[in-house]
Amino acid sequence: MGNLLNEPLLTKVRAALSEPFNDFPVEYDYVANKVRGVDPKILYTILYSEVAPVCFTNLVAAVPPVWTGFDPETLKESIEERLAARERNWFRQQFDKVLVRWLQYNYAYIWKEIASRL
Repeated sequence: MGNLLNEPLLTKVRAALSEPFNDFPVEYDYVANKVRGVDPKILYTILYSEVAPVCFTNLVAAVPPVWTGFDPETLKESIEERLAARERNWFRQQFDKVLVRWLQYNYAYIWKEIASRL
């Protein structure tokens, strides 16, 4: 991804940004408090290029497998695996570009809620 966040902070930010993809109502103030201090441009990129591609299926599932929160370490592994696959495969890069655009459009309300509280 190329951002300037150290590993513990990146894991914390990813976990916080995964909260809107849980099956419970989202406390956007809580999410914003967890990510406050990080450049909003970096947060936006992490949300839609890293977290959403891994977590959005939880929102569209008939019975969501994650109700109370994504495990930060499992989330980290899933994101890193997806980023590595994106790097290795040109077709995956193109697919993910389209997916990210779709996620930005379909889940724009998530960023609006977080950004309004930063």
